[in-house]
Amino acid sequence: MTDRVQVVAVAGSVFLLLLVLELVRRRRLAEEYSALWIVSALVLIGISLRRDALDFAARWLGVYYPPAVLVLMLVAIISVASLCFSVILSRQQRQIDRLIEENAIMAAELRELRWDLDANENQPLEQSPADELNEPASGTVADVAGVARDSVRAAQSPPRP
Repeated sequence: MTDRVQVVAVAGSVFLLLLVLELVRRRRLAEEYSALWIVSALVLIGISLRRDALDFAARWLGVYYPPAVLVLMLVAIISVASLCFSVILSRQQRQIDRLIEENAIMAAELRELRWDLDANENQPLEQSPADELNEPASGTVADVAGVARDSVRAAQSPPRP
């Protein structure tokens, strides 16, 4: 490998490593996903610096021009990274689907509670023995309906700044 090709390979590998570290620093790339890219950049730097390892790999693979092994490694690294990210994306899609289902169930339950609440507001309340004594009753249907109505209204109202 010529000195110029080696310098470009090392510079490109170092650039990849610095780019990944900067993306992690700016929180644009999560740490758990950056490990693959950091290891890949370090492997490329190591092979770019070690001519004998690159020449050996080229002879073993039957490649006439050793820098072509770097390109082959880069393609392999990108393929492995794509596979890893596809697995992660599939897992997140399953989580999203499960959350959508849970949200739909909760929305249906909320609609049912609202319907029950509206139905209870339109019915006359039975007179309890506590009302006969002019004492406040705790735990009556009106109290429960009022608490439920307040909870629903609080959930519907936008948050206060």
